[in-house]
Amino acid sequence: MSSNVTHMQVEDIQLASALSLAIGESCDIKDTAQVTLFVTYTSSQGPKEELLGVLPLSGQTRGENIANAMQKCLEDNGIDINKIVSIATDGARKALCAQTFPAKIVEVMKLVIKIINSILAKALYHRQFEDFLEEIDSQFSDLLLHNKVRWLSRGNVLQRLALCLSEIKTFLNEKSIDHPELEEDKWLQKFNFMVDTTMKLNELNLKLQGKGNPAYALLEEVVCFEKNYLFLLKTWRAVNYFILKI
Repeated sequence: MSSNVTHMQVEDIQLASALSLAIGESCDIKDTAQVTLFVTYTSSQGPKEELLGVLPLSGQTRGENIANAMQKCLEDNGIDINKIVSIATDGARKALCAQTFPAKIVEVMKLVIKIINSILAKALYHRQFEDFLEEIDSQFSDLLLHNKVRWLSRGNVLQRLALCLSEIKTFLNEKSIDHPELEEDKWLQKFNFMVDTTMKLNELNLKLQGKGNPAYALLEEVVCFEKNYLFLLKTWRAVNYFILKI
């Protein structure tokens, strides 16, 4: 039954006059990079979006590797590449997010990753940190590891670190790992700003997912986010100008 449905879906895609692709990058439970390929098109029954394939990537995950995997999937399904009119990728969202933050704010994320790696990269430290969180009856049992393939995972990583910041500082002090920035108001202001903004970006990303959402509603979500974010950024910069100088 499922193979018949898949065959019918592919036939609909083959008959469509124009196709729009959405490419998402993620990792499976074995940390193997993979690409999800969605196709949006219009059939006789109206607009449709179908998952064409989940494509594992071996080795490097450069744009060339993703493009080759996508092209092979389309060719294997007999889909004319010349019908593609637009392609949306995680990379485009990454570029948007990267442009959202001033360079000095982006530096905050580099230190956050360094701090997390100093705890999670060493098995002994990792076990001791988990035991420490359990001992003090923390609401969390561990930190989150940042996945470079998925930029928006940073929101969850940053939020978890913010909620465990006191515990992290205590643990690092016990291990004589010095990060003076964690005591600096200037750095903490930038950190908190990035926590709030990445979580808002995650919320927007979720609102833009799923089937049945009309284009005008998605556009309205993006425009509303842009207006609110620009107002937030302008206000934040005005309040913290003399501290952050950005």
